[in-house]
Amino acid sequence: MSFDWNNLKIVLAASRAGSLARAAHLLDLDQSTTGRRLTALEADIGTSLFARTKTGLVPTEIGKLIIERAEEVELRMQNLVDEIAVDDGSIVGLVRLISSPWILEELTRAALPDLLKRNPGLDIRLLGLIPASPIRGEVTLSLWFENQPRVSEFAVNLGEVHYGIYARKDRDPGELEWVSFFDEDAPRTAPVRLWEKIRGDRGHRPRLTSTDASGVMRAVEAGIGKAVLPICVAERSDLIVPFGDKPFELCRTLKLHAHPDTVQANRTQAVMEMLRVRFAETFSRPQGDHRFMADN
Repeated sequence: MSFDWNNLKIVLAASRAGSLARAAHLLDLDQSTTGRRLTALEADIGTSLFARTKTGLVPTEIGKLIIERAEEVELRMQNLVDEIAVDDGSIVGLVRLISSPWILEELTRAALPDLLKRNPGLDIRLLGLIPASPIRGEVTLSLWFENQPRVSEFAVNLGEVHYGIYARKDRDPGELEWVSFFDEDAPRTAPVRLWEKIRGDRGHRPRLTSTDASGVMRAVEAGIGKAVLPICVAERSDLIVPFGDKPFELCRTLKLHAHPDTVQANRTQAVMEMLRVRFAETFSRPQGDHRFMADN
């Protein structure tokens, strides 16, 4: 029995993605190649590594064992790459950044160009989703507000992101209904609580909801309604303005989540340092007097 590392990488990707299609996407392969290699490995071992279910791929007991050992090999190979590259001071390899799409957009605009320019061997993969299961063995950093760390993860506070209330500048806010952030998997996030606090008992309802701040802002720009928005995003629009008798403001703490297996990797440390140094510049805000402080 022989193990081809390229086939083991497919096993890891399938376990993390939950399907051959998503595994192929992670590996930049076509689905037929991914399936053929997985089948070849299972034939070589003499048993199935995954149960094929309606909801996706579920590792068998042998599959779990091979995944665990493959993660150990993957981590050692990543450490080897770091040790080889450290002589010339370069940062190499892939780092996955997982967060809300609007946060990834802000980082792409303000922080990532300089980091990538200084490190030609570094690759960044942006993922605007929460994985179904923790990504182990891969260098992955997640940026969230209310989400609690997963088992074995740790989290550190990066800084505060400030929100305000905005409407299209040529519309009367008093005549507008609300547009709101809303995530069906996390319905009590801080922007929703602020909106509920402001509306009080007046019975206003959101005419449109979105899972991302960018979608909410586009609705405000279109005149659909007024909304709570990140100030760093809203400030760059020429179509919307803050309103209200006093600058009600939401303040949320953005947290960085990482897995302890890869937190000491050179590329992990480089990206974490970039996030710390460029945080204020990326999510800057004007000075204000009033805040609605979010529970974190």
